[in-house]
Amino acid sequence: MLDVPSLLTRLHGRKVYFDTNIFIYVLNDTPTWAAPSLLLLEACAARQIVGLTGDVTLAELLVKPFQANDAAAVAAVKELLVEDGAIHLVSHDRAAFERAAQHRARHGLKMADALQLATAQGAGASCLISNDRQFPTLPDIECVNLAG
Repeated sequence: MLDVPSLLTRLHGRKVYFDTNIFIYVLNDTPTWAAPSLLLLEACAARQIVGLTGDVTLAELLVKPFQANDAAAVAAVKELLVEDGAIHLVSHDRAAFERAAQHRARHGLKMADALQLATAQGAGASCLISNDRQFPTLPDIECVNLAG
């Protein structure tokens, strides 16, 4: 398991990009993963790190609430990513899509993961945090797995 307090100390003041699964764990109170994910998001709210994620995260998080016609869950997602202000939503521009295509070609990433990585790079994030092991660490961005 990732040592979140040590990671937060090391990344203090830096831009940190979160993959969708970090938010899923918090919203669903997923055993094992919700607590460390919540620590990361609380660090954003406390301005210890600058939390980022892409617009695709908002879309991914809204699918199940829309399928279930669950207005409360839709509101919770929007509160977390839009209204709270602790996380900065980053738009995916053309350059991000081109970098994403390169990541797919070089590393075999799924399109959504490649887009997240490319957007994190374009936003100047020092680190991308996920629980997906397939993210490669690149010269300009460290990819950290929640599982450690």
